[in-house]
Amino acid sequence: MTGWAPDLSRSAYESPDIVALYARPDGLQKPEQTLLAELGPSLGSMDMLDIGVGGGRTTRHFAPLARTYLGIDYSAAMIEHCKLEFPSFRFAMADARRLEFAADESYDFVLFSYNGIDHLERRERTMALSEMRRVLRPGGVMVFSSHNANYLPAIIDRFRFRLRTSLRETLRSFKWSCVFWAKNGLLQYRMPLASGRVHDGTHSFRSSALYYVRPDIGVAELRRLGMVDIACAGNESSVFVSGDDPRLPPDPNPWIYYMSRKPGRA
Repeated sequence: MTGWAPDLSRSAYESPDIVALYARPDGLQKPEQTLLAELGPSLGSMDMLDIGVGGGRTTRHFAPLARTYLGIDYSAAMIEHCKLEFPSFRFAMADARRLEFAADESYDFVLFSYNGIDHLERRERTMALSEMRRVLRPGGVMVFSSHNANYLPAIIDRFRFRLRTSLRETLRSFKWSCVFWAKNGLLQYRMPLASGRVHDGTHSFRSSALYYVRPDIGVAELRRLGMVDIACAGNESSVFVSGDDPRLPPDPNPWIYYMSRKPGRA
């Protein structure tokens, strides 16, 4: 595999401490729980592609129920961990922009969780979504999560310099505020931001800037791809609402799950 994420992100996700971090959580987020409950009865007849599988958090819940399962990631270390942890299932290194191993219409369910798609530039993001759509069978389900631009004021506030009760904590606040603004110098002039890349402090700024998008802009991306039955849920919500719901554009959740279907009969 070549490309996909900047070297900074690649090296971060190959490091043992980050692999261990992603191997630790084993629970599903609330939208994923809803997804599992809704798809559960039909997963046995579905071929599933799990993109950005990381430490196998979603593998544990979806793979045993799917007819076939393939987990992919751009990190060799993550894939090696998954192969050891889940020897009964298939894993491979792959590039989300170019799913060249998969024929057209070869999967019924494609999942890209934990905002993995946000490591991509805007053009690469479109490439990945187009590839996800390509490999879906008619009627197939696409689900991914992405950082919410409406949450950026909370990110900015988190890195605001504050006087603390101790000198050590005050210096710490000053340090991280300086790092944040050094990497996001023009961010304050771009607010409110509909979509764009932000260094949000992920892994103590060890990974590259991440793509943030307002929910209605994310829905529009899917419509341009010709996806239908678009529904969204904040990461703290168990309820998916229509992509047309007026509550969606100002949704303040840190990230949004997008669920949609490829037109045609399943």
